[in-house]
Amino acid sequence: MRSRFRVILGTSALAAPLLISGAISAASPAAADPLGLALSGNQFLLDGQPFVPHGFNSIALLNSPWCTMTATQAAAAALTPTELQLAKTSWNANTLRFQVSQPVLAGPNGVAYAQQIDATVQTVLSSGFVVDISMQDQSRACGPAEPLPGPETEAAWSTLMANTGLATDPDVMFELFNEPQNAPTSTATADPQQSTWLDWLDGGRQIGPGAGWDAYVPVGHQDLVDFLRTGLNVPNILIADGANKGGHLDGMPLLQDPGPTNQIAYAVHPYYYTDGQASWDTRWGYLAATNALIASEWNYTASSCGSAAQKMAPQLLSYLRSTVNIGVLGHALDDYPGSLVTDSSLAPTQCGTASPGGGQDFLRNYAATFVPAAVAAPVTTAAALGGREVDLSWTAPPDTAGIAGYDLYRDGSLLTSTPTTSYADTAIAPSTTYSYTVVATDTVGNVSPPSAAVAATTGTGLPPAAPTGLAATYGPNQIRLTWTAAKDPDGAVAGYDVYRGGVHIATTAATSYVDLPIKEATPYVYTVDAFDTASDVSPLSTPLAATAPDDQPPTSPTSVKATLAAKSITVAWAASTDNLAVTGYRVYRNGTAVTTTTARSYTDGAVTQGSGYQYRVVALDKAGNASAPSATPTIVFPDTTKPTVPTKLTLTPAKASIVLKWAASTDNVKVTTYRVYRSTTLIATVISPTLTYTNSGLKTGTSYSYHLIAI
Repeated sequence: MRSRFRVILGTSALAAPLLISGAISAASPAAADPLGLALSGNQFLLDGQPFVPHGFNSIALLNSPWCTMTATQAAAAALTPTELQLAKTSWNANTLRFQVSQPVLAGPNGVAYAQQIDATVQTVLSSGFVVDISMQDQSRACGPAEPLPGPETEAAWSTLMANTGLATDPDVMFELFNEPQNAPTSTATADPQQSTWLDWLDGGRQIGPGAGWDAYVPVGHQDLVDFLRTGLNVPNILIADGANKGGHLDGMPLLQDPGPTNQIAYAVHPYYYTDGQASWDTRWGYLAATNALIASEWNYTASSCGSAAQKMAPQLLSYLRSTVNIGVLGHALDDYPGSLVTDSSLAPTQCGTASPGGGQDFLRNYAATFVPAAVAAPVTTAAALGGREVDLSWTAPPDTAGIAGYDLYRDGSLLTSTPTTSYADTAIAPSTTYSYTVVATDTVGNVSPPSAAVAATTGTGLPPAAPTGLAATYGPNQIRLTWTAAKDPDGAVAGYDVYRGGVHIATTAATSYVDLPIKEATPYVYTVDAFDTASDVSPLSTPLAATAPDDQPPTSPTSVKATLAAKSITVAWAASTDNLAVTGYRVYRNGTAVTTTTARSYTDGAVTQGSGYQYRVVALDKAGNASAPSATPTIVFPDTTKPTVPTKLTLTPAKASIVLKWAASTDNVKVTTYRVYRSTTLIATVISPTLTYTNSGLKTGTSYSYHLIAI
């Protein structure tokens, strides 16, 4: 199982002025580290797994032959293997932050100082920590405490990168400039004594002079990022401190990473925290939702006992740990020898300890949230896929330190190591039983008991037989296929693939399939194969040719209209539709079929004047399906031919009357009545076929004139 511990070979690095001597105990042997630290969104990752950097600051690397003072000398003396081991085991620290001197690195002794830094960092890395290197320009770095990065900052980073291998180590982060002093405002100003977020981002405007430092033109943090990325080819995580000595991120313009992905995190130093969560959210907590943040400095001092700080410190650390998931690097690992990490017996008191750097008790409570519990055994399952693969999976046991990876054993021998919770074992033989166990290891080297063994027996590796009995039945726009279940040597048929015309159309676990929709009266060819749980595939079944009959009639013709002509009636209609095609129309007159046509109109010349006609139309398809009849319009062919004039009119006088007789008129349809006129006056209407009329009530001796009209 790969660990996070390394061995540093050779002697040149050990000749540096600062050297940790003695043995560092490790949970497992040294190994390569191909992944290291990275950012994904707002999350730190270590070797691809979520990671919360937490631990301590050290000012030990500020001590050098070219810059030394009592505090840094004491810090350097306290940085021992014992202290590092306690930091890891008693405080669960995984990250150490080293402040380095910007003036010394940029000065004439920068190369030797860079090598000193490199030797110590490599030793710390080999003891299992990740490292944050912060560029410092304040008093302990023998600097003037300039408020923003400058050309000297670029020179210092250039010396460090050119004379060490730190930029090639993925477990090292670089904090661009410790505690910028600009105000957290984006309002532009010409005041040389005041810098803003605009100066923090882009620099380029002369500021100062200030207390202890001369006027200069700052280098913006974006320029510093671009310089490290493109000028020095540094791929590591870069960390940018917030305004007002790291107290504010509100209003901060985000930096743009010219690399392939964003690997820029932001640092806050939440020393001022008595204003409560609403202010924390506003000043920096808001950004944790989208960007990776780290509290790269924090401390609680004994002088705060009895103040609001005493009450708020636990709340702040709980907020950082549980609400915004921001790791804390506390002061100090080695600021005051013997007062913090090196004394593992310190017990919490009501408000910390009376020792300098008394935040240790609050920090100890915070660090305790990272205590790795004993790693539980994973729960493992195994499933054989025929004779060629066993698929294994297991649960990730809960562990506060984080699981680093798993060792998978087959029949008691190590099969593989993997950071994932699954594995496909393909180096197997058919018809063989294997036993598997899994052991988990966390990031601090704790190892779980083996999981309960699970067994898997591989199959023969032979495919199923081809399905048989492929048959088809039919329905509207569908072909229903059925077949006989295939037989498998391992009894593990998992499903069937259905093909139409050689093209895969479906996979099913059943022994039937409905192909829907299809075109009726269209020939199709189907085949089916079977596959087992090992994905072994059978030969194809015997092909089946299937044609679904067309049993769907066309739609009824619409918009049927009859139009009169001189000697005919023309019937026209709108086209019908069909699932395949309409082949023609049948026209009915008064219920009797008179024609079948492919046109959408018909002219009926066999009509008689004076007769009424009803027409309806049905649509036909190739299969002989007939639609429902159309609507039935009624039309009457008019009679325009007059009857012949009545002839042979005779008048026979009688007593006070005259009897009229005549010969019948003829008509193309029928004579229905005769109108009798005396002179010009209509005196009677006689219903045909009566051909006589008696006009009575006449005066004797009077002459009368008559004529007839046939209707």
